[in-house]
Amino acid sequence: MNQIIRRKIADAMRFIKKRFENLKLQTAIIKKNGNGFRDLNYLKNNLFYDITFYFIFLGPILFFYGAYLFYEEGKYVVSAIEFSLYFFSVFVLVNRKINLRIKKLFFLLTGYFASVLVLIVAGPMGAGMVCVTAVLVLSGSLLEKKWVLKFMVFNLFAFFVMTVLLASGYFNEFAIADYGSRWLIIAISSQVLGIGLLYIIQMIYDGLEKQSMIIARSKEKLEASEQKYRYLSYHDHLTGLYNRLFWEEEQKRIDKGDQLPISVIVGDINGIKLMNDAFGHEAGDRIIMETAQIMKNCCHDGELIARTGGDEFSILMPKTLHETALKRMEEIKQSIILHNRRILNEAFHINVALGSGTKEEPHGDLKETIKKAELYMNQRKLLEQRSSHSAIISSIKATMYEKSHETEEHSERLAAVSRMVGEALHLTQIELDNLELLATLHDIGKVGIDDRILAKPGKLTDEEWIEMKKHPQIGYRIAVASPELVSISEYILSHHEHWDGSGYPKGLAGEGIPLLSRIIAVADAYDAMTENRVYQKATDRESALAEIKRNAGSQFDPAIVELFVKIMKETQAVALLYENKNAIK
Repeated sequence: MNQIIRRKIADAMRFIKKRFENLKLQTAIIKKNGNGFRDLNYLKNNLFYDITFYFIFLGPILFFYGAYLFYEEGKYVVSAIEFSLYFFSVFVLVNRKINLRIKKLFFLLTGYFASVLVLIVAGPMGAGMVCVTAVLVLSGSLLEKKWVLKFMVFNLFAFFVMTVLLASGYFNEFAIADYGSRWLIIAISSQVLGIGLLYIIQMIYDGLEKQSMIIARSKEKLEASEQKYRYLSYHDHLTGLYNRLFWEEEQKRIDKGDQLPISVIVGDINGIKLMNDAFGHEAGDRIIMETAQIMKNCCHDGELIARTGGDEFSILMPKTLHETALKRMEEIKQSIILHNRRILNEAFHINVALGSGTKEEPHGDLKETIKKAELYMNQRKLLEQRSSHSAIISSIKATMYEKSHETEEHSERLAAVSRMVGEALHLTQIELDNLELLATLHDIGKVGIDDRILAKPGKLTDEEWIEMKKHPQIGYRIAVASPELVSISEYILSHHEHWDGSGYPKGLAGEGIPLLSRIIAVADAYDAMTENRVYQKATDRESALAEIKRNAGSQFDPAIVELFVKIMKETQAVALLYENKNAIK
């Protein structure tokens, strides 16, 4: 009898081992597909379908043979029950209208009932105890955790009832009574084994569940990253519009006969480099974003707008006549005008040169149409850029006066005195004009310096002084970006250089410093000393001239200082100029 029991147990363990191998296979599927809980449920369902398959095709051998044995022993009722149970089970398992969870519960309860029936009728000679344990293990493999707990409680209750009935003599006529005093030990052992295996299976499933959650989250992050990468690949990060890569791919897609006529509008913002140099890239970016929004709002359904360059935008319009494209350009212009009316500072007005073209014939090249639109745009840009730059320069000049607390009177005095020095040096008319322009705009770079530094009444800290010393370079970039100011850009850069090389930003010395910068340095220092500033009170003319002479040869060109002092003392026009200044004060 012991050999039979051991053989039955060995068979059951092989069955369980096979199920674990299948579990391992399905785990590999989870790792490969990475679909989280869906794969975990698929694992349990797949296991159930495997068992169902074996049950349907191998069940007749077991059930019919068992029914035959019961029939031979004269147990006709039990034989009929086992015979009918197979057909009823098959009906439930193959019925598509029945919920899968109900099928699982029915299958487990049927197996459990059959196992208990074998245990009662066959006793120790049968495999009923092993079958009960196997069903208990299967419940952990097929059901969700909450249903496993319920099934385990049901199992314990069933064994408790059988133990009570066995002890009361109810089963004396059945083979289960042959267990005798060993029943309790065998029952407890089988339950411990079943629950232990059940616990191991649940640990495996919990691990798979955690793993599937990690895989699912990783997949979600990967998909989100892919979507983000795909978005960034085709979109401009600043404006959110499509980028040039997408624009060029869409050209290929749209350039077909059924999309004719295909119109294109290209636009380029005037003065964006000057804006960046004067007010910083944040101001320039804001102009670009506002322009993008205006042009996007003017686009209709089916039209595609993209940022195709730093300050360039393009609109692709399939099935659009040239007249319609011209109307769209006018809509954009009017929208920009309305926008500019709300902006008080002209420096921040939007000015866009626009051009358009239309491909009307199928044999034409869309790239040629785009080139025509760009050519028209560039023509408009040449006409509009000078006025745009002039407006920006005027606004920058006003901003400079406001931020640096310098006045137009200061610039006018500086221009007048500098011109006198220039005439005394016999400068050409062009040089005199540049000198006058330099006198007005030498400090234009201060628009890029923090207001708190410019308005600070006390001594600047080392960090603040480093920031302040950047204004010649900022002014240089502004001048280079504007055709009207490019001629004085080097003079703006050098107007804080010292004769002895101790100045900034390049540390130029002597005649290496441009002549016009040397003239402005002296004139500006004198006018600044004789005018009240936030960081100092005004001094009298004699003291200011004495200070200028003391710094001759170190800060200032000695020859320019000598000439400047002479002009200040001997020229009547200068005296009148500074008398008017004192009168205004």
